[in-house]
Amino acid sequence: MHKYFITGARRGLGKALHDKLNCVDTLEECDIFINCKHDGFQQVDLLYKAADLGLQIVNIGSAASDWTKGYKPGFRYAIEKKSLRDVNDALFWEGVTTTIINFGYFNSERSADVDTPKMDLEYCVGIVEWVLAQPYRLKELTVCPSI
Repeated sequence: MHKYFITGARRGLGKALHDKLNCVDTLEECDIFINCKHDGFQQVDLLYKAADLGLQIVNIGSAASDWTKGYKPGFRYAIEKKSLRDVNDALFWEGVTTTIINFGYFNSERSADVDTPKMDLEYCVGIVEWVLAQPYRLKELTVCPSI
């Protein structure tokens, strides 16, 4: 049975995943790291640390990482997620088993005030589980609600 370490497990997607998977308390105890908590560039630092430990990694990115040209609201968030996406890409081609899932808006506390279509949280959990079940390395996936 796999052991998971999940950041951002207090609420939202991280909590939903934590409640379903066999989780441990530290990165060093796991064999699969789910990098879920957005905390500036901390996600990038943790990605490098997990890669150095030889872990399988699933990064929770954002479709906002495509918003890095010109100014838009949430621009800093987009840049931070773009950095995560770029490091995921580089490490993948170095042979690390790392995947980034770039989600659009989904139902969570963080997006409660967003007035656009959103995906169901359980659907997003299912996407993460699908990625984890793949027999081959998967570099990147973007999933967004219908407009």
